[in-house]
Amino acid sequence: MPFWDEDLQEETIISVNETDITRIEQAVSGRLPARYLKQMRKQNGGVPEAKVVMVEFENTWSDEETGLHLPLCSMTSLTFERYLDELSVLREWDVEGNVMMFAEGEGSYFWYFHFTEDTEPTVWCLDISDETPHFVASTYDEWLTKLSSDVPEVVMPDVVFLTLPEIKDILRGDDENEKLLAYSHWMILDEEQEELIEAFMTLIERNDQPDFLGSYAYYLMEVLTNNPDLLDQKRDVVTALILSKGDDLDAEDLLSWMDEEKDLEL
Repeated sequence: MPFWDEDLQEETIISVNETDITRIEQAVSGRLPARYLKQMRKQNGGVPEAKVVMVEFENTWSDEETGLHLPLCSMTSLTFERYLDELSVLREWDVEGNVMMFAEGEGSYFWYFHFTEDTEPTVWCLDISDETPHFVASTYDEWLTKLSSDVPEVVMPDVVFLTLPEIKDILRGDDENEKLLAYSHWMILDEEQEELIEAFMTLIERNDQPDFLGSYAYYLMEVLTNNPDLLDQKRDVVTALILSKGDDLDAEDLLSWMDEEKDLEL
């Protein structure tokens, strides 16, 4: 089975920069897995053929009756700037150590490497719907054996996901971590997405807490690229907003994310 979904990715938009690989490996004090690098050099991010990762732990997405699994939606592009942006997301959820996010699923499940001295990185998943990191595999090659294109029927737990009124009630509070979690639930609901986009844009414009800025920018890009019509409507104003933040955001990487989505539509 090919790793990349060839029907959704016609070409590599941005090739891997070998200097970025060196900078990331220096930052994490480790070596990126050889198989992972081979895949990213062929296509630097995008949609994989596999849609789920089979796991061995209870989670907020599936149950033992259907087969424990979590969604796999995309592999993030391998750039030093994206590494820094996604590192800030992991830090917001108290993930410590030498880590690097490399894939995501449905906006709430983030797959990442954890590097330790003199060993290949282990693979973990951060489930922000319950704020829990889970060990998944001892190596990237082992993680690949857990991928599957057969998507089991998902059983949504009744108590896991918030309703939109509950989300908005949390957003009226003062706890920034609870608000960040509430926004992630709003993304999953796929309701009132234009209002959600406007909320993220306001947060980015007025943000006075740099630690949260990268998370909100990441969420904004996620919602926009999942809603092509809104992406077309908001492209110019979002571009201006991202550029206005100067060095606080990696404008090149965020804007190229929107451009990649546009190219896929053509």
